[in-house]
Amino acid sequence: MSKFFNWKLWVGLLVSLLFMWLALRKVDIDRVWQDIQSAHILDLFLVVLLYLLQFFIRIWRWRILLEPLKKTGFVNRFHTVFIGFGANCVLPGHLGELVRANYLSRVERLSAGSVFGTIVVERLFDGIILLLIFFIGIITTPIPSTGPGVFQILRPAVFFFGGLIVFLLALIFFKSKSGTVLDFMEKCLFFLPNAWRAKIIQAGEKFFLGLVPLKNPYHWGQAIFYSCLLWFLALYQVDLIEHSLGLALSFKATFLIMTMATLGVLIPSSPGYIGPFHYFVQQGFILYGVNADTAFSAATLLHAAAFFPTLIIGLISFLYMQAVLSRKPVDASAVEQVTGETE
Repeated sequence: MSKFFNWKLWVGLLVSLLFMWLALRKVDIDRVWQDIQSAHILDLFLVVLLYLLQFFIRIWRWRILLEPLKKTGFVNRFHTVFIGFGANCVLPGHLGELVRANYLSRVERLSAGSVFGTIVVERLFDGIILLLIFFIGIITTPIPSTGPGVFQILRPAVFFFGGLIVFLLALIFFKSKSGTVLDFMEKCLFFLPNAWRAKIIQAGEKFFLGLVPLKNPYHWGQAIFYSCLLWFLALYQVDLIEHSLGLALSFKATFLIMTMATLGVLIPSSPGYIGPFHYFVQQGFILYGVNADTAFSAATLLHAAAFFPTLIIGLISFLYMQAVLSRKPVDASAVEQVTGETE
């Protein structure tokens, strides 16, 4: 496991260095520093405030998705969400999602597989809204720069969101056919020992159990409402970053810039999405005629406004939960690592 982790860490570091080089190769660092120093403090404070508000919306939305499994405590959800996002700041490969599922399963005595299933559903709701944001940006916003580079940048977005639709439809279909899918999986794993095969099928059952909210239209409506609110605040964050640097861009520009930021987060890299996030956000601003120096400044400020609060609160939440778990007896059947369930 440690060798695999080190391999992923080094590959992620190389990816981050590559994208950071691409972002900085035509940038004047002195100009970037001047932009950051001259940014309006009040706007930056509001960016951080809106970012933290999004966490409370995520925590409330997660309650809705977890409700069919169990009524969970706000404090437990609060700390595990921050632990998960904080883990993404220090661990590669979005491992924070597994960390979040593991911690909530331990403190709430749930199956980690079922909890992880709700996180997958959560990401699907985010994907639905991001898909809408992407198409609104494409349809309503005339892009000043029309060179071939624009299409090279947007092509990954088209493939990603197209794949998201396929995945969403497949997941909904498989939820209604979970028994058939699990039977098929069991037949395909005939070569494994019975104990291993049973463990994998059990993990699959618990994962599908976490997809229960997809059956309930009321849960759909609530989750979509909170998802819309969450991503509107995220768009407004980008708009505030523009204002803090004195950029006169339309609010509609935030739609494509947010799409680019999402691509930067999705690309496997070093912890904290350093490199790809900066490059793609920079390119998003460049699409609207912003010079590379100021575009990189905007990317740096947007990243810092999310990274440092998440890391600090995530560390505090981690220490708190460790103290709670050290005092609280935990049902061994509930303490299941997601990765362990699928081995």
